[in-house]
Amino acid sequence: MYLRMMLGRNALLSCSPAIVLFVSLAAFIALDRAYGASAEPICSTPAVIFCDDFENEILPGVWQDGYDPALHTITSDLTNVYKGGKAFQATYLAGSDGGFLTRWFMPGHDHAYARLYMKIETGWQCGNNCTKIFAFYGNRIDNQWSGFGKAGSRPNGTDWFYTALVTLNWYMQPDPGELIFYSYFPEMTQAPDGMYWGNFFFQNDRREALQPGRWYCLELELQANTPGARDGFQRMWIDGLFKGEVLNMRWRDTTDVRINAFQLTFSGAVTATKRVWIDNIVVSTQKIGCMADAPPAVPTDLLVQ
Repeated sequence: MYLRMMLGRNALLSCSPAIVLFVSLAAFIALDRAYGASAEPICSTPAVIFCDDFENEILPGVWQDGYDPALHTITSDLTNVYKGGKAFQATYLAGSDGGFLTRWFMPGHDHAYARLYMKIETGWQCGNNCTKIFAFYGNRIDNQWSGFGKAGSRPNGTDWFYTALVTLNWYMQPDPGELIFYSYFPEMTQAPDGMYWGNFFFQNDRREALQPGRWYCLELELQANTPGARDGFQRMWIDGLFKGEVLNMRWRDTTDVRINAFQLTFSGAVTATKRVWIDNIVVSTQKIGCMADAPPAVPTDLLVQ
């Protein structure tokens, strides 16, 4: 079907098997990396791992784990769409969370970025640790699940690592709180209860709370360390502004553990049913940045010499 759309039936029939195979693979790769009729131009570049702008409304096929039709829908309400005509909507039922969606890209990479647009519904109220937004998993290249289900435990350097951008309302009010790094790594500190619940790292001063009811452009960069060295790091940007980094990190002791999963993750419990909207996700091996809302103006006062 995709070949006929691109080449036309007669052109397809006149192609050699090798050409047909090449175009088939190219079409598959393009479809696998970018979803949506209005996918950004960056999504066609070689560095991009994955894009989803939700315009094609393909949730279970694109997202390989976690889809729950009771919690995860596509909205066409343009007041809750950042770009195009549709966006992803996660619903937090009162007293519960919004679930998660996971996308793998095995065997993985040593360096990755993820950028998305997010809006939290006005009137948001929750208890502590609400909410996670998105995360990178470092899993073993021979086991895509090696980092999953490990909350409360510490990685040993050969099995997994994890970092996420999450909101924390312990210090900043009102809800949902400020954006922080939430990380699991071999040298993480232990909690008072003897468990390992992830370590917090804060954004640069001036630390600000996210405001419900407006869109944010959020970007996370993760560099896995060279085994035997502490040269890993993580960085965050909010609306294109550099807001923090954690350097000299030891994420792993072997290259058998790589960054190979991206997750939308909506944890915590709200006091009343609320929603979060996500749009225009890009995962890449190169810096992504925020979209320009409008092209630059054409200068009108130039002199030709």
